[in-house]
Amino acid sequence: MYSTLLEWGDLRIHSYTAMMTLAFLIGALGPNWLNNRRENPYPISPAGGIWIFIAGIIGSKVYWVLQYGDGADWRYLQFFITGGLVFFGGLIGGILGGIAYLKYVKAPVFPVADMVAPFMALAHGIGRLGCFLNGCCWGAVMKWQTPWGVTYPRTTYGPFRAQIREGLINADYARSLPVHPTQLYETSGLVIIFVTLLIIYRRHKNTGVVTLSYLMLYGGLRFITEFFRGESGRPIMGLTVSQIVGLGMLIGSAVLFVVLKYTVWKEQPPTPDQDEDIEECGGEAAEIHTAP
Repeated sequence: MYSTLLEWGDLRIHSYTAMMTLAFLIGALGPNWLNNRRENPYPISPAGGIWIFIAGIIGSKVYWVLQYGDGADWRYLQFFITGGLVFFGGLIGGILGGIAYLKYVKAPVFPVADMVAPFMALAHGIGRLGCFLNGCCWGAVMKWQTPWGVTYPRTTYGPFRAQIREGLINADYARSLPVHPTQLYETSGLVIIFVTLLIIYRRHKNTGVVTLSYLMLYGGLRFITEFFRGESGRPIMGLTVSQIVGLGMLIGSAVLFVVLKYTVWKEQPPTPDQDEDIEECGGEAAEIHTAP
């Protein structure tokens, strides 16, 4: 656990803050890079990332207080300062902020969302690295010894303190019992999702395919990784709240995908001004089709 990434005198750069900053830059600049490759770019800029980031933080804070907070957290809205962050709240807030921005600049929502989705996955994966370094969102105690099990040092929070409360270790232990690195599980899955979505973006012909693919893939990933989480309660039939939300994302997006495939997308003719970019990759040209 390296909660402080760099320290220089009184100046400290925290790992979580550094990873969140990097995630923001990638999430803001990535879609703009794809947009600039279009023959007719949409009127968007990295400023849209600021709208999404602010709305996402607000959404993640509100979601946190609704799920974990109590009356004291609502006093003077102090949960904005002391409360945690929940990704699904950030996703909802970010979507609303993104829609507001696109309406403001008069850009189409779903085509731009298809450009945002891959980099949202990558940014989220980087953010999970911050969770790993910070020691939050930790995994459950491993039942069998494995090379990738992670032990955390003696601290006043995190898995070490949780295992003391659960009676699994004593206070004089130097480190916690090995736990699943669930943060790294999710980062690995999100990187795979990022690459997959870029491939889909290069080849898709219908607006919304990339966005729905992201919702399906991440919903399934989150449902699986939650089985290895150690700090989440399981109040719904042995499942966490995030598992229920992830499962809902997976099923809902899959149903909508099938409906659109046999209705709107089936009847939608190829767009006459569809962009055809040529990308040099390893010295070979690859044809890329992107929907407007």
